[in-house]
Amino acid sequence: MKLYRYRTIQSALLELENGSFYFAAPTELNDPVEGYLKLFWQGDKPAWQGLLKNFVCSLFYNLQTYLLMSARVYPAAQKNFLNDLQNKILLSDIHQFDNLPLGRIFLELSENFLATDNVQTVVEFYGNDRIKCYGRELEFILRTVTDDACRLCVRKCKDLGLIRAAFDETFFDVAYEISFDEIKNVSDAERKRRIDEIENLNCDLMESGLLALKMDARHSSAEFALKQRILWLQFIFPRLYVEQLKAIMYPNGYVVCFSDTPTNSAMWGNYADNHNGICFIYETETVDGRELIHFAAKSLEVKPIKYTAQIITRNFFDTLRHLNFIRAEDWLTGKGGVKSSKLDGGASGGEYENDYHEKFYRKLNDWNHEHEYRIFLSDRFYRYGDKSARTLRYKLSTLKGIIFGLRTTLDDKLKLIRKLERLGKSVTDFDFFQAEFDDETQLISVREKFLLTKTT
Repeated sequence: MKLYRYRTIQSALLELENGSFYFAAPTELNDPVEGYLKLFWQGDKPAWQGLLKNFVCSLFYNLQTYLLMSARVYPAAQKNFLNDLQNKILLSDIHQFDNLPLGRIFLELSENFLATDNVQTVVEFYGNDRIKCYGRELEFILRTVTDDACRLCVRKCKDLGLIRAAFDETFFDVAYEISFDEIKNVSDAERKRRIDEIENLNCDLMESGLLALKMDARHSSAEFALKQRILWLQFIFPRLYVEQLKAIMYPNGYVVCFSDTPTNSAMWGNYADNHNGICFIYETETVDGRELIHFAAKSLEVKPIKYTAQIITRNFFDTLRHLNFIRAEDWLTGKGGVKSSKLDGGASGGEYENDYHEKFYRKLNDWNHEHEYRIFLSDRFYRYGDKSARTLRYKLSTLKGIIFGLRTTLDDKLKLIRKLERLGKSVTDFDFFQAEFDDETQLISVREKFLLTKTT
């Protein structure tokens, strides 16, 4: 089958440089909700206790790392605090430190944290394996226990000499006042409404307090700066933690995008520099009913996008046992070593794998005018994190032609032809087309273009 790839002149020349495709990460695509996974948390008490243990240990690890790096040797850490935090927020395996002093600290923090009243209330309420909790609600849940987590972490840092013993802890005073008894028997929608109301108010109050601190130029002491950092940690950590819980559910994956039509004016406008660019023509090879493009070391299938409002939904606790980079048993073990029932049952490995691939081939109905097809590059073993590693050379015979846009200049056409010849593609055995606007039909059409001149 023929596939079309709309490009600006700059990206087209780059793609022709070595006859290669760059596989883009989801964050580099133009739809921020593409591949969205509707993740929820529904589990028993050991599952929730395991999650909350990881939360407090991850919080301590980030605070300790910041304090160690912000010493005299690494003064720049003060400025890079948030960036560093976003990169290493979640510890996928807190037991990797079991044979180190940090492992004993994690054990102590976990036991003390699970013993606090607020944590016990949360576990009691959500640990019945019946309540389905989505991301915003989980963020709220974590905020209800973050004060306790911060106090325990700061006190442990005092014990270790990383924070002065006299450091004031009274600024942990953001109270998330909610009676779980009041929302025990309400509908899911009503519970969500009440929690969103409280979450919005308290987040605004915290952010206002942080802004006020930053605007107060009277204080410049190291202790005041540390208080600012811890308040920021208290405010942002639950949100970043939830985001990274979502991110670890599936390995990375990367895509190359095509269309099955070369005459979509919106596509020319959006992806081909307002019709100044071009559209490549590629042809797949059909093997056993699959459409393939061949690369140097592998062949990858081209598949159509499914345009649907249906979103892939998955329970975090049921999915943990399918992740090959963590030990699910460690996450799903609660107080006193009690194991969660989530270690057995739930979705099969086949369902998990299918959802992993499917999430890269789904977009909302709003995008169906693009008639998109994709090549998907799985990164289960994390080999393609570097951008240069996911620029793969394709078999040159796959490239069949170029369609020039309505506004492609003569100079740009010449650049492309010269680049093609350097790749070994002669003008005489390569197909060229010209996009034109039909006054009568008010549509874009494509006609074959004859180029008799061979560059030297």
